[in-house]
Amino acid sequence: MRLLKNAEAMETTLTYKLALLHLIHVLVNADGVVDERERQLLETIRKEENITDAVYHAFEMRITSSATKDVYGHGMRLLEECTDEEKLQVFAHLYRMAVADDDMNMREVRLLFYALNNSKIDFDDVVLVARMAS
Repeated sequence: MRLLKNAEAMETTLTYKLALLHLIHVLVNADGVVDERERQLLETIRKEENITDAVYHAFEMRITSSATKDVYGHGMRLLEECTDEEKLQVFAHLYRMAVADDDMNMREVRLLFYALNNSKIDFDDVVLVARMAS
C-alpha cells in the first residue's frame, strides 16, 4: 500500500528512492542495533516503493565505505531535489521505521527532527501519513 491514497498516479523518481534509502540507513543504524523488525519493514517499504534489487544493491555498494555523516548529507541533498509530496512520504517512512522496534532512541528522534527542520516538513503531517499507511 502506498503511503498516500492519491499517490497511485505519482510515479516516484530514482532520486526519491535513493534519498529514502540513504536516510533509512542512517536512521536504522543510529542506535547501533539493526532490529529484525526494522529489516522486515525495510523490505516492506522496498516493495511499496518498487525499489528493485538492482537499485538497492547499487545503493549498498555505494555506502559500504561511506561515513554515516556522508550518507546523511548525500541523502539530504537528494531529498532537496524531491517534490513536497515525496519529502512527506520519505519522512512518513522514516517515522514508521523509527517506531518499528518499539524503542525510539534519542539519536533517532534528533535525526528525524533535524532533518524535518531542514526540509520544512510538518511533523504532524508526517505522523498522519504514517498512520494512514499502517
